[in-house]
Amino acid sequence: MDATEFLHADVFGSLSEWMGIFFEAATATAEGNVQGAEDLERAVSDYVKLRAIVDGADERRPLRALVKLLRALVGELDAVVDAYLAALLAASPLQAQSLASTAQQHLDRTAALADQAAVIANTISVMTKQRDIAQIQDCLLARALEAYQATDLLALDTAGRDALMQLVSSRGVPGSGILFAVHDLQARTLFDPDQFHEVLHRAYVVFRSNPTVLRTLAATPLFEEDFKRAIWELFDGSMEAAHAMDNAVHSRQAGRALLGMAAALVEGPGQVIATVLLLACGRKSAAYENLRHKNATDLVNAAQKEPALQGLINGLDSDLRTGRAHALVHYEEDFAVIERKSRTRKVAWADVLDGVFQGYESVLACQLALLQALGELGFTSFGLDGLWRSLGLTAEQMTTAVLEAMNCHDVIITANDKQWQVEAQAGSETPLPMLIAMLQLALPGELEELVFTAHQDSGVHILAGPIAPWRALSETTEDTDAHQLAFLRAQLHWRYDGAPWLPTSYVRRWMAGQAANALQAAPATAVARLRELRELAVLATDDDLAWALSGAIRHTRLGQNSDAAAELTQLTTWGTAPAAGPTWWQNYKAPNR
Repeated sequence: MDATEFLHADVFGSLSEWMGIFFEAATATAEGNVQGAEDLERAVSDYVKLRAIVDGADERRPLRALVKLLRALVGELDAVVDAYLAALLAASPLQAQSLASTAQQHLDRTAALADQAAVIANTISVMTKQRDIAQIQDCLLARALEAYQATDLLALDTAGRDALMQLVSSRGVPGSGILFAVHDLQARTLFDPDQFHEVLHRAYVVFRSNPTVLRTLAATPLFEEDFKRAIWELFDGSMEAAHAMDNAVHSRQAGRALLGMAAALVEGPGQVIATVLLLACGRKSAAYENLRHKNATDLVNAAQKEPALQGLINGLDSDLRTGRAHALVHYEEDFAVIERKSRTRKVAWADVLDGVFQGYESVLACQLALLQALGELGFTSFGLDGLWRSLGLTAEQMTTAVLEAMNCHDVIITANDKQWQVEAQAGSETPLPMLIAMLQLALPGELEELVFTAHQDSGVHILAGPIAPWRALSETTEDTDAHQLAFLRAQLHWRYDGAPWLPTSYVRRWMAGQAANALQAAPATAVARLRELRELAVLATDDDLAWALSGAIRHTRLGQNSDAAAELTQLTTWGTAPAAGPTWWQNYKAPNR
């Protein structure tokens, strides 16, 4: 990755010095200074050399995004130089002023592109040199927040889901925006972002075209295990390769590590993604339990040859995988030679590296498309539970990262097997109950209770309650009755400074609205729904609400003979009375009535 630093430093170091010389020479020339004209000629000549560095830069991955941006920057500088030189030859002061204004517009765009290029180069530097996974995660979250101009994870999720809407015409489920934003940052830094977006869109269309296949796969325990294992294998293979490259004394050794990554891509996520694509497009119809035992190379090759899947898993190189597995690769200084029965193939190391990163690009785009499609079918946490632990992160590190991305700091965690005590400084505008919701994927599975102490300008606040209701909420589908009830149930289990999270008046109004809707349904459906609401009323220790809902149940069963007029009148009163939600509610969408 020294090439990235050299390219960035050489271009920007030269550019910073050149711009000062150019503008000074242009000003002197405009004033009729002969020396200024000579300096201007040299400055333009230096610029041509600078542009040649960019034009001749290697545009293969992982430099592609940076080189494309630098070329766009140079294109703006071309316009700046042309405009200033034309201004010197202008027929009138007015024309010169107009050309100078045009040059300034291009100069402003140049500055914006330079900032973007600096972010890409710095992110590449961190990701290629940092070996601490928690630090890499912190870097990605911080850069994603900055790129999407989001103040915290809630805002990042919203912005990411808005971007997803533009790509696949679906905003997905809560949390999908964060996942997309982080992957999109990687694409804009290490991959070809246009190709990444294209694969994401097309793979999503394929997966969504066959929901029956996805439901069957999601209900197959072996598939979720394989999906997780594929991510672990790719992660482990990448870390092994990074270690080998860090300690390589010859390019051949680094090359061996690259082929190891190429093999991990095919044998891990490549095989799983290829299988799902083949099933979703109808090319394969066998049970997943049978297909998972097929040869990874055959499955990947079949997917790459399928017309409906063309271009979706480019970068997965079966030759590299097979050659490495059967010791048919000769490692040379600048390239590898792969022997096959049908042909011998010579591949430059730069092309191997480009292919590995393209493989990552394809795999991440397809994984994201699959998770998006599964989430919309109700499988919102598929393949993600405990994933952070498998990637070398502790629950404490994940919890701290989430809280810091939600504008908290000075996080202290006191943990035992069943209960955590978490303490942090939180921003005055941070909706504390939403911190609890955001933490759920980070908490260990064996945890039963959480006590969160937040220090804010308004004072110290303590939130406490069980974890189980939040886990139950994560298993429901957004915008469904089950999701609304699960969300309210989680709220009712928790205490905010010793009091319920939700005011009694709010709970009664929401429940009354739900009861009114239930009474319009068929009797059996209405009774089942009203019973669920009454259970929540009991959980809220609201005897009056439970009494009113019991009357509604009796009315549904007995009609005019129910003697439930008082209960129904009370529900109507609550349903029309004003009832504001809690102050923290404004930053989150409440359940609809």
